[in-house]
Amino acid sequence: MRSLVLVLAVVLDLVAAAGRAQPALAIDAASLDPAQRAAFDKVLADEVCPCDCPRTFGQCLQAGTKCRPAVILGQYLVDTIGDGVPTDDLAEAVARELTGGFLATPWKPATDGYATKGSKKPKVTIVEYADFECGHCKAAAAVVEELVKKHPEVQVVFKHMPLSFHTMAKKAAIAAEAAGRQGKFWPMHDAIFATQEFLTDDLLLGHAKAVGLDVERFKKDLVDPALDKKVDDARAEAVGFGFAATPAFLVEGRPYHLYRSIDGFELRLRMDAARATSTCQ
Repeated sequence: MRSLVLVLAVVLDLVAAAGRAQPALAIDAASLDPAQRAAFDKVLADEVCPCDCPRTFGQCLQAGTKCRPAVILGQYLVDTIGDGVPTDDLAEAVARELTGGFLATPWKPATDGYATKGSKKPKVTIVEYADFECGHCKAAAAVVEELVKKHPEVQVVFKHMPLSFHTMAKKAAIAAEAAGRQGKFWPMHDAIFATQEFLTDDLLLGHAKAVGLDVERFKKDLVDPALDKKVDDARAEAVGFGFAATPAFLVEGRPYHLYRSIDGFELRLRMDAARATSTCQ
């Protein structure tokens, strides 16, 4: 009798487990261990569908979905979590990406007159707001360089957001713009980031000489009110868009939050490419 009761209990447990079975997903998450899968499932339950319909991310990621951005983002999450990226940090970035990034109404930043890198006839425009004393901005510069080399359809526009507690950041921004008047913005940009921990007025003059500028002209441009205003206008625009830290990025006018690697940028490029052809139906 006791054995029959045990068998019945096992059967009931199996039935209950079947009732709790997760719906089939449009991606393969089998590589995740139980803790990683739990973190992944929480993101699916907590976040909205990237196709902007009244469903959760998880509901839009079920097998047979026509929401390609959900599939692309879901696979990125599985791969990234599997690589050991801290799930709390990733979940926060994804939450910002969905609620205030991919689904945001595009902004229209001013781009005329600012330095660009990459395509001259871009299919995708990325605007970067950076501070020359910001360590994260220095790291992002290498990612941006890789991005424009790998994706010839992309153009990056560099704008300034010098933070108040970085005493040389605004001077460095003006110096880069002054170098830009002589066609040397990017060499100066690279030199400043390479020495960001040691920036002084004298060092900026040394960089001007090293990159081949007319130093006397450079000195005059450093005190040109027009360049001071140009840097202030870029910072005001970034603050007006709600940015409080650097670097900050807009991809086709929408904020972007997964910029720490080229994989993150390529994620948004793929999601954007699928935007027009996706649906929740």
